[in-house]
Amino acid sequence: MKYLMILLALMLTGVGACSDKGADGAKETAATAAGTWDEDQQVEACRAAVQKLGGALKSALVKAMGEGGVEGALHVCHDEAQHIADRICDEEGLTVGRTSLKVRNQANGPDAWEQAGLAAFADRIAAGEKIKDLEMWATVTAPEGARTLRYLKAIPTAPLCLNCHGADLSDDVAAKLADLYPDDQARGFALGDLRGAFSVKLDLPTPPADDS
Repeated sequence: MKYLMILLALMLTGVGACSDKGADGAKETAATAAGTWDEDQQVEACRAAVQKLGGALKSALVKAMGEGGVEGALHVCHDEAQHIADRICDEEGLTVGRTSLKVRNQANGPDAWEQAGLAAFADRIAAGEKIKDLEMWATVTAPEGARTLRYLKAIPTAPLCLNCHGADLSDDVAAKLADLYPDDQARGFALGDLRGAFSVKLDLPTPPADDS
């Protein structure tokens, strides 16, 4: 698991939340099923989606690193990672991606709930908790009544991450990042920093209106 998280922190530079294209049927099925689950089961579904996404990304990254080093991995992040995330979203019937307070792909910027969660993670780290153990979840109800289980799982900055997220990048990597991500913010991390988090949204059935 430790090796997986090291790889993911490098891989997830280009993975945003999945698109809704082609996923409506799967999401509707998952939402219906989730309505029969208790909260523990809903959270386990989110954890399973993170693990599934992580496993698929790990396989792609290991292959890319073996064939083209860090620059090869960056191409996978930029060109393939989003397609992998979309596939997992379609299969699982939910939305799973990655966010951070310092993003590489601007489409991955956190919303208000994710910002609050990342700030809470920072406080928990300062209080002595280990980043690899940090997760949080809550059921959020929109003004129109739609309900969503929101889930975050922290991603630590590990040694391999520093190849493309650290303060001292090679000239070749820095040039490739500038080409692929001209608005890149995800640099300057140190070993052990909070790199970001996996973010999952599981739609829940809307309770029937109370006509009494």
